[in-house]
This record gives sequence, C-alpha cells and structure tokens, in this order.
Amino acid sequence: MKSKVRVGVIGIGIMGKHHAGNLFRGEIPGAELAAVCDAMPSGLLWAEEQFGGKVARFDNVDMFLNSGIVDAVMIVTPHYDHPELGMKALQAGLHIMVEKPTGVYTRAIRKLNQKAAESGLTFCTMYNNRTLPRYRKMKDMIDSGELGKLTRINFIATDWYRTQAYYNASAWRGTWSGEGGGVLLNQAVHHIDLLQWLCGMPKRVRAFCRYGLH
Repeated sequence: MKSKVRVGVIGIGIMGKHHAGNLFRGEIPGAELAAVCDAMPSGLLWAEEQFGGKVARFDNVDMFLNSGIVDAVMIVTPHYDHPELGMKALQAGLHIMVEKPTGVYTRAIRKLNQKAAESGLTFCTMYNNRTLPRYRKMKDMIDSGELGKLTRINFIATDWYRTQAYYNASAWRGTWSGEGGGVLLNQAVHHIDLLQWLCGMPKRVRAFCRYGLH
C-alpha cells in the first residue's frame, strides 16, 4: 500500500487551523498531518491541545523545513511571506501549496513560479471556491459546450460583506503591511480567479475607481 504524503502546515491562524484539522481527521485522501510550524506560542498551544503528541510542533521555520518529517507543506501565513517561504520549501525539496494570494509583488511571484518549474516539485495556490459543487458544475458545462459558445459574461458578487469582527480576528487583516492590497487582493481575488478559470484569461483589462464618491 502506498504511504500517505506527510504534510506540514506553516501558520496556525484561522485558515491554518482549518487545513491542519482536515488533515489530522483524515479528510484529505492520501495525506496526513505530520507537523505544524508557527512563531506564535498561541498557535502551537492550540496544536498541542488538538493533536497532542501525534503531530510535531516547531517555532522555527528553517528547522521545520529541514526536519525530514514532511514531504509537502501548506503555507498559510500573511500574504507577504508566501513567496519567501515557498522558495525555502522548494529549496528543501518539498512540495508546496500556498494559500491565496500567492504573494503581493508580481516579481516575487514570478521568481517563485520559475523556481517551482525548475525544481520538478508540485506547486499550487489554494483557491477553495474552485472546489464548490456549483462552480465545478459550471466549469463542466462551459468546457463541454453544453450551452454553446460564451459570448458575454457578467459576474456580480454582492454577498461577501465583511463585518468588523472579521478584521478584528487577525491583526494583519485590513492593513497595507499585512494584506498588501485590501479587498481586491484578499476577497475579490476569489472572484477574479473564478472568472478566468471558468471563462479564460482576458486579452485586455480596464479598471475604474471613484475614490470618495459617497
């Protein structure tokens, strides 16, 4: 029987806990949670309470990546850290999955893409909406030509309002130093991804912003 891929999670915040929990409960076929890493004691304390001694815990990312305990890592930290941690993981010979967005600066993301392509390792970015049944069905219908050729797309998303409690949950949210792009980079990136995944990449993009209109 083929052994399961040993996965480590870097960043035990809200999404990091979600991913780690799914892995630990065996909800990801072919994968198991082997280790977690977080510079914050609160994240490691949570992991100890949830997983006990069954999962290794690290507070130093370099020791974690070079421990030999994991085959792949999930990077679930604030946005700016994604490319750097991804590069380190690839250099350690590990497959990586980065939570969206892949990064803030295009140059850093392209460098990570190139490193991943040269390494022969698996690298992907997590856009969880692609896994939802309604969007998977839409993808199948479009790709199969069931409804004919697409001639016009109107994508409206008005149900993603974030309350202040959302921003209070993590200090980096809603800040230039933590998010690096606000709503467009942290929430609307899901819809931008869905649009190009379902309908293809655009040839030209225009944007309009009326600052202070209301």
